[in-house]
Amino acid sequence: MSNKNKFFTFNKFSARLALVFAIFFGLLAFIAAPSAKADFWDDVVDFINPVEHIENIIDGRPQDNLPPIPGFSGDNDSVTKIYINNQVPYPTLSIYANPSSVNYNESSTIHWNSSGTTYCNASGGTNGWAGNKSLSGSFFTGNLTYTTTYLITCGNNNSSVSDSVTIYVNPAQVQNPTVNISANPSNVSYNGSTTVTWNSNNATYCNATGGSSGWSGGKSTSGTFFSGNLTNTVTFYITCRNNSGVASDSVTVSVDNDNNNDDDGNVSVDITADDTSIDFEDDTRIRWDSDNADYCRTSDGTNDWEDEDIDTSGSFNTGSLDSDETFRITCYNNSDSATDSVTIRVSDEENEEPEVITRSATNVSSTSATLRGRVDGNGSSARAWFEYGTNTSLGYTTSENSYGSDSSEFSRSVSGLIPNTTYYFRAVAENSEDTIFGNMLSFNTTGNVVNPVNNQPTVVIYADQTNIAYSSATTVRWNTTNATTCFASGGSLGWAGAKEVSQGSFYTGSLTGSRTYTIACSNSVGSSTDSVTVNVRGQVLGASTTVRPAPAPTSLVLVNSSLGQPVSSMIDNTRPRPGDEINYTIGYQNIGTASITSVILQVVLPQEVTYVYASGSLPSVYGNTLIFNLGTLGGNAQGTVTVRVRVRDNAIPGTYLNFPATLSYINPAGAPQSVTTNASAQVWNDPIVNQDGNLGASAFGSGFLPTDIFGWLLLFVLIMILVLLAKYLFGGYIPWSRQTVTTYDDNHPFEKKTTTTTLHE
Repeated sequence: MSNKNKFFTFNKFSARLALVFAIFFGLLAFIAAPSAKADFWDDVVDFINPVEHIENIIDGRPQDNLPPIPGFSGDNDSVTKIYINNQVPYPTLSIYANPSSVNYNESSTIHWNSSGTTYCNASGGTNGWAGNKSLSGSFFTGNLTYTTTYLITCGNNNSSVSDSVTIYVNPAQVQNPTVNISANPSNVSYNGSTTVTWNSNNATYCNATGGSSGWSGGKSTSGTFFSGNLTNTVTFYITCRNNSGVASDSVTVSVDNDNNNDDDGNVSVDITADDTSIDFEDDTRIRWDSDNADYCRTSDGTNDWEDEDIDTSGSFNTGSLDSDETFRITCYNNSDSATDSVTIRVSDEENEEPEVITRSATNVSSTSATLRGRVDGNGSSARAWFEYGTNTSLGYTTSENSYGSDSSEFSRSVSGLIPNTTYYFRAVAENSEDTIFGNMLSFNTTGNVVNPVNNQPTVVIYADQTNIAYSSATTVRWNTTNATTCFASGGSLGWAGAKEVSQGSFYTGSLTGSRTYTIACSNSVGSSTDSVTVNVRGQVLGASTTVRPAPAPTSLVLVNSSLGQPVSSMIDNTRPRPGDEINYTIGYQNIGTASITSVILQVVLPQEVTYVYASGSLPSVYGNTLIFNLGTLGGNAQGTVTVRVRVRDNAIPGTYLNFPATLSYINPAGAPQSVTTNASAQVWNDPIVNQDGNLGASAFGSGFLPTDIFGWLLLFVLIMILVLLAKYLFGGYIPWSRQTVTTYDDNHPFEKKTTTTTLHE
């Protein structure tokens, strides 16, 4: 074929190809959404512009050279992108800490790496971790004092990915306390003075005994004390404690009594009492005076009278007495001594204490019951009530009522009980002579089981005998519920240390003095403490009267917490959203009989919230730590503290918020103790919905495929036309058309031959 023939054939091919594109794009534009047509024709202009093709290749965007395709559904304009070997990658991210577990006040380093990302942002953590971050890097945590989680989110314009790492901080190991005490000078003349100095390490509380006037009682962990004028040798004792142990020390200040001019005279002493006959549990004052004495020493008696060095004259309050007591004093000089005594007679009125009996409960339902008992005032007006609870520690009381001095049956209805639960109860009676506890009984409520969540541990300790003779022994027993660990303190040799959970017993061995046995049990929710005192009667010497001290008071502190309803009623109290305010309430109760002192509540807020205000007591705020100084909590007293916090706007959805709280106090025995509680919430996160895109949307952008039957019919017609055009282009003919071919003879260039052919399918 000649060049001219080829030229004519090429022009026809080009015309046909242009026709195919015109029909194709015309039909697409016809069925496309109206708002997509304008963009479509703009893209058509770019597509047929060769300059645009070259620029796209130079810029590394060959996919933009593909023909434009308008959207098929909706009026929302969309950009059609087809990625060829250049898809936007999904971001990846990894983060780790080295080391991931450290000791208290040690540090670690955070490392992170990401790929396919254009930005990274950190949250949580400590010491400046939160904020924008490089795509990969490391971060020094600084010294850590609590377990901390570091979170990071990286992403690109397509999606994002998050990861986190937690550095676990081992609690600080509390070392045993030490204490050292000294006196300067340690030897003084008669009526001389000295300065006592003490220092302790790792102690949280110190207590002093012995010494001169004003020395005994609570002391700071280090300090000095001026003794005042001393007339006899004295010993200053100090004991310091922490949660780990106890340390004691003493110093003796010797007084040179030879400076007294009364050394050679005969000693005389006279001791009297303001009242030598008193009522049961009343008190009186003892007074004494001596002549020619350098110093005096006490014996017998009770309430810190026995075996004490005292002045040669003075007075002493006996304290409450429940039996006859003899108070003896001996005064000395270098050549003589003299002794005198006075006996206080106490009226025996123990028979007038009330009698009380616990009777079985009636009208028991799923949430209520009637408790019954009998009380006899024995001639003195008596009050009576009930104690009840879900364990033998009880914990709840009914109101007190007066029942006169005779025998009476009484009952009280209680409600708000837990269905299908065992309750323990006992009757209690009190008159002017004593408080008496009745026998313990139990009953089971009806109804469906309600499983408690986060049970608080309880512990009850008691002794087979709480009042024993001198050098006798008894057995201490305890029962616990929900406890995982128990630790004992105080008591006699061998008592202190870890103890069995659930139940156990301990043989005290021979006791020559009263002892208090304390046990504290805990679990992941909190802790509970109880104690029992074994009173030892005085040693019987001749006609001496047995001493029966009153039972020591006890304390048992419970603490709990909860996340209350948020400020907005639309927010779930355990699933707050960023910006929400929620209430954190801590309740505490002393269900013992004696007051606890130096009550301090420490609340640690999570990093994802900010403190707004508190009600019930104003705290001292140290960062995210709140300290409430609650002072003294009396027996059977309780209280609450509510803290309002706001969830930070940048809090990561799904983050768990923990609110730990610790209540520390000094118990009636002078020992420091603490209980803990915790509540938690989770920042709201929207559910993740997986959406599977169709082939048309993933290949050509959303809105390509038709959304109704009319669109599908047009698409089918378009496909059929394209098939016919393809057969024509590649088969060389068009069905039912005519083809005219003009040829030229090389020997006769000015002659031509024309042939017309009709093509059929």
